[in-house]
Amino acid sequence: MGVILISFSSCFELDNWEEPNCVWKGTVIDSYTNEPLLSSQNDWQIRIWERSWTGLEGGASNFQDLRIKQDGTYQNTKLFAGTYDMLPYNGPFWPMDTIKNLELKKALEHNFTVTPYIQIVDYKAELISKDAKYYVKMSFKVKAPLLEKDGKILPRLYELRPFLSLTPYCGNGADSSIGIPEYNDYVRIRPANNSQNSWATLISNGPGDNTTPQYEFGLMQVKNGYTYYVRAGASVDDTYRKHVYSPIVKIEVPNN
Repeated sequence: MGVILISFSSCFELDNWEEPNCVWKGTVIDSYTNEPLLSSQNDWQIRIWERSWTGLEGGASNFQDLRIKQDGTYQNTKLFAGTYDMLPYNGPFWPMDTIKNLELKKALEHNFTVTPYIQIVDYKAELISKDAKYYVKMSFKVKAPLLEKDGKILPRLYELRPFLSLTPYCGNGADSSIGIPEYNDYVRIRPANNSQNSWATLISNGPGDNTTPQYEFGLMQVKNGYTYYVRAGASVDDTYRKHVYSPIVKIEVPNN
């Protein structure tokens, strides 16, 4: 048995590749605010391809994904040095072209700007006391700054949704919302193919700046003595239906 094992081990070559140790980080910028794009943990990603990899003509055909954090930043500390293409994809913004030939050596910081499909504006969240119970109420408007871009029409509004979390991570990403079925009763707009949800209809009563009338979520019951982190999300009916978000509001419920 020992002789057999030794003969097998002689067939293996020593793996002398250094482990990947390059750092790639950056921030996703909202073109309307020039601030980081509000997101949710791993709600969408940046796709990258290593084009300098010599194992295949034209570089690697398989991609890697860099996850977007809630604050609009991203970071990966385990990449090989090389030349990469990158594409921000499946996010709540107008499609972008692939960004090519980015050189990653020891460290690379690359910020890029996206144009969101829509915005949540005039957002307000408040705690309401009624009949010895507590509720969260939200109100906001949806703004569509561009109804057309590069010859493409803005997809119709698909969904308005409230998000409540017991941690500062709040949104549609993994482990970022409370899975209470009753909160789904407040989801608005669906189905997206309803003609009443066209932008021409939704903004016809607005103030002339492509903003809808006010929407409300409420009253959503919450527990005494708990601290909640709440926000609203809105999506359009594109391929991915990802949400844009309001800021997160912290709500502390009295323990009585």
